[in-house]
Amino acid sequence: MIEEGHAVGNHSENHHSFPELSLERQREELGLLADRLADRFSYTCTLFRPPCGEFSEQTLACAQAMGYKTLFWSYAYKDWEEGKGIGAEAALEKAVGALHDGAIYLLHAVSADNAAMLGDFIDAAHRDGYTFSVIGS
Repeated sequence: MIEEGHAVGNHSENHHSFPELSLERQREELGLLADRLADRFSYTCTLFRPPCGEFSEQTLACAQAMGYKTLFWSYAYKDWEEGKGIGAEAALEKAVGALHDGAIYLLHAVSADNAAMLGDFIDAAHRDGYTFSVIGS
């Protein structure tokens, strides 16, 4: 993903709910993954998305103090459970129906539906005049 030019964000080492963690543990969760990406890929994350979208003011302040821009999504559906899809056609219809300026899509890689519809979704977005860009870096 990095070699293809995608921005890779920090999503934490263990995917815990950040509001339930101490400030020290939040820093550790962010630092562990950041260190792993730096060591293995010489990559520095600048973006953070809290696991499950769960955050507090402390979470946002912690991420900001560590140099992250926190991002959320404007579109998501329950696609994270393997084998419990809605079908590629339904996933495509939902995704295309949610297109809007500035959209940020949350699509999980474990979804076979997402993998099957992604090319068609990109084509549909382009036909509707939308473009894609890398956020941050």
